[in-house]
Amino acid sequence: MITFFKRIGVIAFLALLSPLAFAQTTADIQVGGDLDKFYPVTFSDANWFEHYETVVHIGRSDVHMNSSWRGSLISSFKYHTTIYGHGSNFISADIRSSQLFIAGWVDATAQGGREIVVWLKGGGTTYRVHSEQTVTYAIYDGVQNPLPYVQQGGTTRNYLTQPEPYAISDIKYVNNNMNITSDLYVDAKVGIGTLTPQEKLSVNGKIRAKEIKVEATGWPDYVFKADYKLNTLPELEAYIKANGHLPEVPAAAEVEKEGVALGEMNKILLKKIEELTLHLIEKDKQLAEQLKKNKSYEDRLLFIEKAVKNL
Repeated sequence: MITFFKRIGVIAFLALLSPLAFAQTTADIQVGGDLDKFYPVTFSDANWFEHYETVVHIGRSDVHMNSSWRGSLISSFKYHTTIYGHGSNFISADIRSSQLFIAGWVDATAQGGREIVVWLKGGGTTYRVHSEQTVTYAIYDGVQNPLPYVQQGGTTRNYLTQPEPYAISDIKYVNNNMNITSDLYVDAKVGIGTLTPQEKLSVNGKIRAKEIKVEATGWPDYVFKADYKLNTLPELEAYIKANGHLPEVPAAAEVEKEGVALGEMNKILLKKIEELTLHLIEKDKQLAEQLKKNKSYEDRLLFIEKAVKNL
């Protein structure tokens, strides 16, 4: 019996010596204020001095929690704060949501501290917060803590009425470089610099590449076939006067609105070059014929001049 109590005592003593080994945070929080506003909630960077990132999960599985159809949320934030600026800071967010609950997030440690700010929907909305670390948090909704939240250095963080551009539902947000060393398959639209991609790949900005290959069909070699009907130059002139652009070439207003499909545009431009080449060949023949006639006229004129001198 004595041995048993000794073992229990040793276990309890070791647990007291190493509380961090079993530390974690699980709590239900409720953000007050107005339902149409998002309030700053701070979360500490518990692992900063442990040399690895902190992970916080924020969720609400029940779509009817607090009120009917208020919505559900599953999200996680992985972060390492800058604390005056050390270079390895980042915040990565993975958000799955039926309604917009998270309007933005920011590293709040440019002038010290160990916190990030996440803006959460108010109006008495409840969230479950979980972390494997001992994370401290504070809600600045004007009730539990005053607004605005003032971080070290004096920067103020007030409530938001609209989400930040990057903070939309159903996203995985990474604010640092990604290095992918194998094939990547994406079964959805990809936006670079845009949150609303309209095509399989939408880029809001410049693209640099050593080569771009566009697959195309219907290459306009048919222009050189004998039965191809080439518009005459007077017909082209009339079309240009009426429309302000070449036939088949999209108008400026259409390009500004819809953009240009490179493959289709290359075919159109090549077709116009081929048609222009045919016009040049025809004009060259006409010029050669005209030069030939002019030479004949010159020869006849010289003959006449010589005949007149001999009179």
